[in-house]
Amino acid sequence: MFPGVILAFVKIAVTKLEEKSEGLHELFRRYGHEAVIVSTMRAVDPSDPGPLLGLCDMISKEKIDILIFTSSLGVEKLLDKVKPGQEIKIVSVGPKTAKKVEEYGLKSEVIEKFSSENFVEYLGEIKDKTIGIARAEVPNTELVVSLESKGAIIIEAPAYRLEPAGNSILEVINDVETVIFTSAKSFELSGFRPEDAIKIKSIAIGPKTADAMRRAGIHPDFVGNGTLEDCLSYYGR
Repeated sequence: MFPGVILAFVKIAVTKLEEKSEGLHELFRRYGHEAVIVSTMRAVDPSDPGPLLGLCDMISKEKIDILIFTSSLGVEKLLDKVKPGQEIKIVSVGPKTAKKVEEYGLKSEVIEKFSSENFVEYLGEIKDKTIGIARAEVPNTELVVSLESKGAIIIEAPAYRLEPAGNSILEVINDVETVIFTSAKSFELSGFRPEDAIKIKSIAIGPKTADAMRRAGIHPDFVGNGTLEDCLSYYGR
């Protein structure tokens, strides 16, 4: 049984990367809704492959204690190049990322909410631990600073870069009742305007996305905890 009681079928646009949309239609159907995927961004190789290759080298030489994956695409880009040994603790953000890790024959611990505070609390004592982070080519200074403040050594590596895909929410706005923005960047590239927020409901997957929407004069109807599952439960609240 999913959280809340589904009140009605809703057609929902979601700004998910095409490369990360596997299983999305099934997820929405389980909550009684239909997904309309509008990929406002696409993933390409990082500008500089050096950091990723460097992280792979450290993993192969067992110089990484903890490996963090923030997305299933990051898992794919790194694990296609190297397979961590059992001594490396792998932490995945969300069940979908963890499932991708499992596809490579590995296990990971799952952290449900992606925030700097959550990571620091979850990881506990990390003084002198070397932590590798495979991520999109978008720095997360807050996360790095919070981990370093606990004495950890951070090795960040962009595993992929996001660029505009040329798709706009305006192309489907008359066919959907709600839009879920899955990142600040996907919102900024969506073409969504304050006047559009009068026509349909808008949901931010998390606080950072919500902040980007507010800066543009749009107040989201709901702010999730960083997962699509929480966003989809909105209609049962």
